[in-house]
Amino acid sequence: MRAGIAVTGLVLLGAGVAALCVGLGLFGPGPAARPVLDPAAGRYADTTGWFWPVVAGAGEAVMLAGLVWVTRQSRDGVRRLRPALDGPTRMLARAAGGDLLRDARVLPGVEDVKLRLTGTKARPRLVMTVLCDEDAPLGEVYRGLELGPTARYRAAMGMDDLTVVVRFRLVYREARLS
Repeated sequence: MRAGIAVTGLVLLGAGVAALCVGLGLFGPGPAARPVLDPAAGRYADTTGWFWPVVAGAGEAVMLAGLVWVTRQSRDGVRRLRPALDGPTRMLARAAGGDLLRDARVLPGVEDVKLRLTGTKARPRLVMTVLCDEDAPLGEVYRGLELGPTARYRAAMGMDDLTVVVRFRLVYREARLS
């Protein structure tokens, strides 16, 4: 989704730069010598007093919608990185997270675990990144996490409906030739 938005933005930026270059005459005299509006439309815009204010208002409405959208996206991005939790809850999460890390690292095939508590106060979310050996039984590791460490973490936090996202990262060893 964000890649599509970035590509669209780059295309629009390129179109704007090209239009600016044509308008400044950098590509020689051509379309820049002609008026933007058809002469009949230009006469209509000149005779009506409301045409240009409506065009400006529509442009401002589009700009405001874009600004609101960008603000919401950046706010959601900040919430993903830093949860909106109070101090005591953070301390409790840190303590319970230490136990969760210790219990998760002893599961078979698990090399390392990283935790990040994200989301909002109303909808917190725990993101676990689990580094596993390439031939680790991921189904068993997931079941072991769900039945043991994450259940105890939810109980310690008092959040029975806490969403836990588990991301597995496999560590591949180089093949050795005999």
